[in-house]
Amino acid sequence: MHWDSLIERRGSDSLKWQRYQDESVLPMWVADMDFAIPDPVVDAIAKRAAHPVYGYGVISNETKGVICDWLARRWQVSVAQSHLVSVPAVVPGFNYLAQGFSKVGYFTPSYPPIAQVAANLKIESVAIALEAHEEAGKRVFPMPLAQLETAAQQGMDGFILCNPHNPGGTIWTEEELKQLVALSRRYGFEIISDEIHGDLIMPGNQHRSLLNYIGPDDKAAVLVSSGKSFNLAGLPQAFAIVPNSEQRLALKQRLSGFAPAHNVLAITAMEAAYRHGEPWLDSLREYLWNNWLEIDGKLGAMPQLTLMTPQATYLAWIDCRALGWADPVKVFESYGVGLSCGADFGSRGFVRLNFACPKSRLQIALSRMQKAITEYQG
Repeated sequence: MHWDSLIERRGSDSLKWQRYQDESVLPMWVADMDFAIPDPVVDAIAKRAAHPVYGYGVISNETKGVICDWLARRWQVSVAQSHLVSVPAVVPGFNYLAQGFSKVGYFTPSYPPIAQVAANLKIESVAIALEAHEEAGKRVFPMPLAQLETAAQQGMDGFILCNPHNPGGTIWTEEELKQLVALSRRYGFEIISDEIHGDLIMPGNQHRSLLNYIGPDDKAAVLVSSGKSFNLAGLPQAFAIVPNSEQRLALKQRLSGFAPAHNVLAITAMEAAYRHGEPWLDSLREYLWNNWLEIDGKLGAMPQLTLMTPQATYLAWIDCRALGWADPVKVFESYGVGLSCGADFGSRGFVRLNFACPKSRLQIALSRMQKAITEYQG
């Protein structure tokens, strides 16, 4: 694995790299990685691409078995193949699953497409605020269960969980997830758990899937994908894992006539990643952890900033409010670093930094950010 290789992505139709007209700005915003995907995945795509027929694709039982084996091995969950429902990607997946809700809840700060669901479906929403706390020397988000219960009492009939949470990278505790499911059973609201970051866990931590705490009588679904884990966002493919037969049938009916046909290259890439990508992923996680230590050492030492401790994801969530800047993203961009704006997640004065890149590029970005903090007078 050549994590330190600088791959030129301009001219490759990259959303991330085409954002800034000023090519001196380093894009550290949207959640895709500047790393080459595993060689066996490249080989599998090339082999399938060489076949001259690109007719309708199908997801075989063998492919479903590969997914279930991965989840059993990596997440310690047992999934029946019959519970898998193919969806185009995770974001369309939770929009399809949320159809039928009248009032959807979510935690904020939130991954923006989750907050957008209510507007997409023209329903009510309730944003439940997260407050970071220090626990055992780590800054994480505790789950606000009391506020969640209040929302349920006030008519919330669906809840979208980001697990692990984005932004911040908090892994919810076993007790929190059990209490969430207990509230769902007590008040009758459905749960959708977006677990796309479930493979990107920092050393010393373990992903806890909602699947460990639900059964066939629960109205709950979990969304999984290889897209984030193996940098395959450009070949989207995801699955909803739906143990409840009634909920599963409803999802299939919503997808019928609306979801596109299966992309044969996306299926090939996903299966190859789950079959052969484990050594690559383990090496990646170690590299990402070392990148995080670089961030913590440089930005964490600056009293004007407060950093969350990411237990998962490659996305640093940084509180810049003590700087007193009206627009931290604009300031950092003027110094050559392109970040995600906290306001888009519901938290003004914050930024999100994608550190899934070669260390040399990260070091340049951090030096530029340090320079901005010491020089800029806004």
